[in-house]
Amino acid sequence: MKSRRATIELCRLLTASRGSLVSGGRLSAELGLTRQAVWKTVRDLAEEGFNIRSVPQKGYILEGTPLYDLAPSMTGALIPPSCPWGEEIFLFDSVGSTQEAAKKIGRQTGADGLVVIAEEQTGGRGRRDRKWFSPRGRGLYFSVFFRPRIPPGRLQLINLAAALAVREGVRASLGAVPDIKWPNDLLIGEKKLCGILSEVSSDSERIRDCCTGIGINVFMDGEETGNYGNSGAAALSSERGVVHRGALCASIIESFYRRVDGLGRDGGNSLLSDYRELCSTIGKKVSVFTDEGVYAGIASGIGIDGELIVEGGDGAKAFCAADVVHATPEAW
Repeated sequence: MKSRRATIELCRLLTASRGSLVSGGRLSAELGLTRQAVWKTVRDLAEEGFNIRSVPQKGYILEGTPLYDLAPSMTGALIPPSCPWGEEIFLFDSVGSTQEAAKKIGRQTGADGLVVIAEEQTGGRGRRDRKWFSPRGRGLYFSVFFRPRIPPGRLQLINLAAALAVREGVRASLGAVPDIKWPNDLLIGEKKLCGILSEVSSDSERIRDCCTGIGINVFMDGEETGNYGNSGAAALSSERGVVHRGALCASIIESFYRRVDGLGRDGGNSLLSDYRELCSTIGKKVSVFTDEGVYAGIASGIGIDGELIVEGGDGAKAFCAADVVHATPEAW
């Protein structure tokens, strides 16, 4: 199932006039489609679960929106029109990885801002090819394929932007405020709520494309906690259906686009300012795990390319990519 610009714009028009008849002529003019094409677009929305009544010779009335919270055209319609991302949203019932699907579709079509969502991932993964548990109906799993205007050496800023976007989306949709652990983990009570993975195709001078995958634990049954890893996991709700995943996805996409667009305009200054203020790692005693070993110290700041600065016994060191563990209060 997939959305396209016409289904999203028709959804917006009908939703704005919910309960009132909208003439076929008006829809044809505003969408730039023939009346036959409008009728086909109405049929496409009906297949997504929209209840649209056709009044012969007059127009259409929206009588109900989909019960399914990941209907792609509804998700796309919830993204503000000022955001160009999400005009095409592909929804899969089950897929190996939204990352692989988004990269394949995006590179075949030349898309910018394409979104792939899955109800279930059978091969979801995070950094260093760790498995990301992605059970059916329990989370929000999606990837965005886009073309950022930043040099390859600043890829970490994309991850910081995504972390801020998830935090902002969760806060706007649910009122909850997760913590950000460098570089892009979202935590509730030091338990992982969300994982983010960005992958790029680049040469020495430019990033050709980027694909950022986001996996959020939305609903978690207590019996499943062991599947999420030894460190445990957090979820947005203990009750299924409390979180509208499409609305949450739309909010994150809009915020993520705004953050990435800002990188091209101010070089990341505003992003870094916000991230430094909100990153819970700064000021904490941490252990940094790299291929060379473990470095312990106090996380003192974030560098201009998104690297973590840690003050330890050997002085300050900068880490561009590493696993970080926050020390417990007892360890201070």
